[in-house]
Amino acid sequence: MSKAEPIIDTGIIRSIINASNENPTRNYCFVLLALYTGLRMKDLLRLKKKDLYDDEDILSFLYLSTYPDLPIYLNPQIQQLIHTYVGSQFLKENDFLFQSKETGEPISRQQANRIIKQIAKQHDITGSVSMHTLRKTFAYHAYRNGIAISLIQKRLHQKTIRSTKRYIGLENLKMAKIKIDVRF
Repeated sequence: MSKAEPIIDTGIIRSIINASNENPTRNYCFVLLALYTGLRMKDLLRLKKKDLYDDEDILSFLYLSTYPDLPIYLNPQIQQLIHTYVGSQFLKENDFLFQSKETGEPISRQQANRIIKQIAKQHDITGSVSMHTLRKTFAYHAYRNGIAISLIQKRLHQKTIRSTKRYIGLENLKMAKIKIDVRF
């Protein structure tokens, strides 16, 4: 079994974002919300419209009981995608964000994995692709953008910083010498 790796090429991620802007479907919304937040599949599948909205305004922060100390930031780009998608689906307050067209219940984990694989194939992402790919991509790019590994560890619900580094493929990365020079 091959191991899921993060998507390192930001060009591929931009390609997915651009495609979602042209066609803001449930599938693109699901994949991009995972990429932008690093949420676990079960947390994404349980989301309801009311979790993301205050009346008719989309929230900047998502507060979930599974992340009590670290609310999830929704940047303007993902807010717009969600808002466009929700508007096109005419979702009611208690509707699941990613619901099955047949049952109104959340899509299954199997369907979510099919969605991830379908979008990966459309954007020429090769190798083993799964929800872990999206979470690892979120964490990898957060780390590369200067977010403390301890915060990433909390978001991913990892037990140790070492396991977080191993999860996102940083354990063999040579650390640059960092000068912390505090002067008074």
